[in-house]
Amino acid sequence: MNLPVPKVCAAIYAVMTPHPLEHEDHVAMPLDWLLRLRGSSDLGMQRLKKRPFQFLIRGESDTAGAGEMALATRIQALKLAEAHDGVAVDMLLPRVIEHSSVASSLTHASQWFVFEYDADEDGHIMTHGLDQFGLPELHSFGVPPEQKAMYDAVLTGIAFRLIDEWPEKDPIGPATITLRDIAYGFGDPAAESTPNDRSVDVTLSYDEDSHELRVTLHDDPATSLFQE
Repeated sequence: MNLPVPKVCAAIYAVMTPHPLEHEDHVAMPLDWLLRLRGSSDLGMQRLKKRPFQFLIRGESDTAGAGEMALATRIQALKLAEAHDGVAVDMLLPRVIEHSSVASSLTHASQWFVFEYDADEDGHIMTHGLDQFGLPELHSFGVPPEQKAMYDAVLTGIAFRLIDEWPEKDPIGPATITLRDIAYGFGDPAAESTPNDRSVDVTLSYDEDSHELRVTLHDDPATSLFQE
């Protein structure tokens, strides 16, 4: 089975400003609790409350151009916000975007998604945000509580590879995720010189009913990636 390729991918940003721009849009904003759940900071929320005027920026492309479109649309929104003392809100994630247009990067994969956690005995980690690239979200089950940060790192490395390789390369099947992949995914300035000889083997399987990429780790990240 190959992963289905959507025909259209989209991005939508609300640029919220203290004064109206050339016109004002009136699309309902995401609720505060959801913005916070998706990673918006207290400072970002405070700034948002003081900027009541809305200007929407939309982007659309086929899946092959989704990365380029997503980046261009975000940079356009951030530049407009920077020019007018505004705040850019990713309406599809949804989240207040708090890095600058200069720092925006597809390589820095963690800028484009957030994690959701379940703290029960069968703890899981799931991403939100990869759908704007025409990708299913990543989902890993049975995560040991003491290794949550390590699984976060592995999924961030996977997300970096997916954004970089999709849709030219189908992600279903085995993959090897290196420490360098993870460094790129977190936006580490030293990623290029990060050792590439530490890795974990994973398998990505597609769950058609939930439209998720299920992630199975075959190595212990504590020893394979992070042990001194």
